[in-house]
Amino acid sequence: MHSVIAQSYGAIELWVVDDGSTDDTAAVAAGAGARLLSQSHAGVSAARNRGLRSAKGTYIVFLDADDELTPDAIESGVSVLEERPDVWMVARCCSLIDGSGAPLPTNYPTPSTEDLYGEWLHRNLVWTPGAAIFRRTPLLSLGGFPVNLGPAADYAVYLELARVGRVAFDARVAVRYRQHDSNMSRDASLMLRATLGVLRLEEPNVPPKYRRQFKRGVREWCTFYGEQIIQQLRADIRCRRWGAQQFDAALLLAKECRGLALTHFGRKVRRLLGGHPPTEVEPGRFSGASGSSSDVPRLSSAKRQS
Repeated sequence: MHSVIAQSYGAIELWVVDDGSTDDTAAVAAGAGARLLSQSHAGVSAARNRGLRSAKGTYIVFLDADDELTPDAIESGVSVLEERPDVWMVARCCSLIDGSGAPLPTNYPTPSTEDLYGEWLHRNLVWTPGAAIFRRTPLLSLGGFPVNLGPAADYAVYLELARVGRVAFDARVAVRYRQHDSNMSRDASLMLRATLGVLRLEEPNVPPKYRRQFKRGVREWCTFYGEQIIQQLRADIRCRRWGAQQFDAALLLAKECRGLALTHFGRKVRRLLGGHPPTEVEPGRFSGASGSSSDVPRLSSAKRQS
């Protein structure tokens, strides 16, 4: 919240949505001079929609609790929206930070084309919701964020706005995106289910010229999260962790990422038959090591929204 208070743009109202948290949210909100909205735990989309309905401003940013806006994030976003009256949302870049706020190497892949819908079908250009700024009234007219798509609900909104040509991309960094073990994006099974749920909802609306890109997107998302599931399963098996969670992940692989799973299984069999030692589990999100990010991070969990 301190990064909101420190914005160079003056006319800001700060709302905090307490979605059934058990920490000192109310005290923190009061100390920051924010308006507090409390509700029983209903999920991140319900929290964002509550803030959307309560806010009064022309523009709105949804900031996850642990992320930080850059000092000019609001001002620069508003300037783009005022220059582009046809645009309802501006997508911006992120820089990664660790749990203590120290910078992490970041390789943000900016769009290679002005066809943002085609790009969004196979990767999310907004790594965390704080990197986007919206016109509040049009977003409200769309119904806000779907409540049945879990942590990928924001992706559904971006796809819809990109499909109707209401999005602009601004390559400036607007938010520092905090990485830690409680990020929902670290649960690859959860993220795969949610992302495929978004794409299945989007499929009837995909224009004919994007059908090939849509299919490519499904394959790439399955590969992206499927690889993570496989690496996590490898780590779990080596630590002799096997239970309902691992069984569920294996079933998900068999259902949604069959080709990828068979490829890895074939490699494993060939290594065993050839007498080769096991390969190392890839470093990164599974070992706690930090590295440069060239993949497609997703949104992190949020207790408070502003």
